[in-house]
Amino acid sequence: MNVPIDSTTNESDYSLFTIRQAARACNLSRSSLIRLEDKGLLTPACTDEKNGYRYYDNNNISRILQIQKFQQMGFSPKEIISYYEGGGKADELLATLEQKLSVLQQQVAEMRLRSHDVPDMSLSILKVPETVCCVRKFQGPMIQDKYHASYDFFHECVEKGIALAPEPFFIIDERTDYLEGKLSSTPFDSYVCMPVLPEQAPENAVHFPACTAFSLLCYGNYSNIKETYLYLGEQLHKRGLTPAGYIRLIALVAPYVGKEIDPQRYCSQLVLPIKERIK
Repeated sequence: MNVPIDSTTNESDYSLFTIRQAARACNLSRSSLIRLEDKGLLTPACTDEKNGYRYYDNNNISRILQIQKFQQMGFSPKEIISYYEGGGKADELLATLEQKLSVLQQQVAEMRLRSHDVPDMSLSILKVPETVCCVRKFQGPMIQDKYHASYDFFHECVEKGIALAPEPFFIIDERTDYLEGKLSSTPFDSYVCMPVLPEQAPENAVHFPACTAFSLLCYGNYSNIKETYLYLGEQLHKRGLTPAGYIRLIALVAPYVGKEIDPQRYCSQLVLPIKERIK
């Protein structure tokens, strides 16, 4: 049922609130209210020109409470101001929340991986987002070679002042032998890829475009890493999938996460870009 607003209500009939009353009603300090004003989020109903005292009305109080809700949702002052200046149009705020939800869902998925206790493997097809990385070439097929190359490059990136992204590093192996059901002794090139903040990436950073990939998650220490490569190749053929790039080894949970981490809780991910099937 639609109830019309009583047009006889005269807001000027109501007394104004002091800053102390307004702060108490909103469970804020006086300085917090002033900061809202400084950020352009709030304008008191009245300010005494002689003494500078601020006074607030019902609309001010309800707006403060609404701003608090927006802040709890993680919106910035700029985003909140844009909402009011746009007459309450919430499209941009919704898009921001949906992006936050997507990130949160990814974080939940990562925590599920970290909480996995049983060493095993699981396969999936997934969408890999675009990534910007600093890259270094090296050779060495052993897991120790990969670890040392990664550790050295990580140290160098920090020394150079490169802004690293809070994402796991990964290694690209230029090899295809595992697709033939064997691991040969022929040397191949590998690349350490350190994700960096895109807006602060150095000029020589490499942009890896988003792609569809065949993924194999493997838990536990690295004692069965060779078998995981062969298993991925075997399952790729069984599903009739076609590679579209070289395989990546992503260290989701690894020694770099913390020396205290039990090796049985390590989690690695083999990711192979694949060609999407035409529907």
